[in-house]
Amino acid sequence: MSQLIQFKVEGKGNGMRTDAMAGKHQIAIDEPESFGGKDSAIDPLSAFLSSLMACENVMAQIIAQEMKFDLKGISFEVEGNLDIRGLMGDLEVKPYFKNVRVLAYVETSESQERIDELQKNVDIRCPIFRTLKDAGIPIENCWVKATVTV
Repeated sequence: MSQLIQFKVEGKGNGMRTDAMAGKHQIAIDEPESFGGKDSAIDPLSAFLSSLMACENVMAQIIAQEMKFDLKGISFEVEGNLDIRGLMGDLEVKPYFKNVRVLAYVETSESQERIDELQKNVDIRCPIFRTLKDAGIPIENCWVKATVTV
């Protein structure tokens, strides 16, 4: 039986800036000055990558509990590459990410083998990761044990 839930956001544009609401939460999105915005908030593509990072974190927390995995914390670096010509109207160039790279530093006492198992399960269940993957966007996803530096 389906347990479909709906996510809804509403917003208003003001120039390049968009102020959005999701329930009681607000988010502002703008473009840098070099792209016609006022650089007053995160840009849409960085917000998208941030959503991937947040979704992976949430799923890691849930799955770590299920696995009885000692997850003390997790930090991410996420980047994506796209050819801006597609955004600027060149119909020969697709206006979406050509690839995405995720690097996660996992704070844990667990082995790299267990980290790999956690990552595999997150990759399977993270809605944003799966949306990208199933759309055919190449994703390099590497999770490593965080090293403590003094």
